[in-house]
Amino acid sequence: MKVLLISLVVTMAASGAAFDAASVNASTSGLGDSSIEQSVSRITVRNESLRGIIFFAYGIPWGRDYAFVGPDWLDSEKFDIVATFPAETSREVVRDMLQTLLSERFGLRTHPESRKLESYVLLVGKRGPKLQADTKGAEGAFIWGEDRVTCRAISVAGLANRLSGPAFKLGRPVVDMTGLKGAYDFTLNWSSDTVLAGPSVFTAIEEQLGLRLVARKAAFKIVVVDRVEKVPTGN
Repeated sequence: MKVLLISLVVTMAASGAAFDAASVNASTSGLGDSSIEQSVSRITVRNESLRGIIFFAYGIPWGRDYAFVGPDWLDSEKFDIVATFPAETSREVVRDMLQTLLSERFGLRTHPESRKLESYVLLVGKRGPKLQADTKGAEGAFIWGEDRVTCRAISVAGLANRLSGPAFKLGRPVVDMTGLKGAYDFTLNWSSDTVLAGPSVFTAIEEQLGLRLVARKAAFKIVVVDRVEKVPTGN
């Protein structure tokens, strides 16, 4: 069986950059909604799980649980964070600052590790692609609902990345090996309910897009938590 060597895009703090000021508190709002918002000089986290905060800090897209190994309680412990930084600080540096905060206040220690994971590779179908090239030059768009996505000006690599996420519920990383370049417009419809009539996502991708998903083992670099505390140090 072929084994691919793939690096997940995660950012590991190297600069040691820190916020100008930051407050960290256990969330007591009782609200179901959570959010992470970044403005010109402030990041505000409301009722977010520690897992969600770590995902944001390390640049792990939500829904890519395979890219992260940590204790289960990270989902249940939720926090509010307000932190400030100089105006026009880049998003990447803010992530570094948040990693520093997690290290200082929660004692978070992580390391990257390569592990072989069950994955899918995206290939061109036997009859060739059925993709319509985007000619409008508009910004890319990905609109999804239950068992349906509409894409505008999206690359096949971008599609593979989104196939790895929550919209398609595949539960595995997807790697683009089609070799196709450029941007495309398409709509994909499938049925995740095996009782109802309708193609599976695998069949839909092949019949509607002329692509196919093939299961394959691949080695990915993931983030592994070595140590983290439930209770942060005081403000």
